[in-house]
Amino acid sequence: MDEKTSSSAEKERARRIYKVTAVGSLVNFLLIIVKFVAGIYGRSAAMIADTVHSLSDFITDLIVLVFIRFSSKPVDYSHDYGHGKFETLATAMIGIILLFVGLGVLWSGASTVWGVLHGEILQAPGYIALIAALISIVSK
Repeated sequence: MDEKTSSSAEKERARRIYKVTAVGSLVNFLLIIVKFVAGIYGRSAAMIADTVHSLSDFITDLIVLVFIRFSSKPVDYSHDYGHGKFETLATAMIGIILLFVGLGVLWSGASTVWGVLHGEILQAPGYIALIAALISIVSK
């Protein structure tokens, strides 16, 4: 494959990634709103936790949208092999964010279980939380 064809294929790849991620970020943004409202009105701690997860998805989508622009730049004087390492940096950032979100959800869940084991009563979530969960499943 010659350099021109490779560059064209790389631009097409970046365009497809950008398009898919942009649509995903819009869906995640809408899910943040729906899940937050449903979690509050439906008294569902699980839905609030899922809102945080959707927020982390949205933030990681934004990271991908920013870094796809950098990583798809062609070879230049100071980057003999192109800018592909920006993808690695973006992946590391996303991994760190998801690690902290996962630890936060674990902490929240463990705290809730601890409370139940010590006599706290959990409120039953409302149907709005169920509807939001179904919307989330279908949209993802």
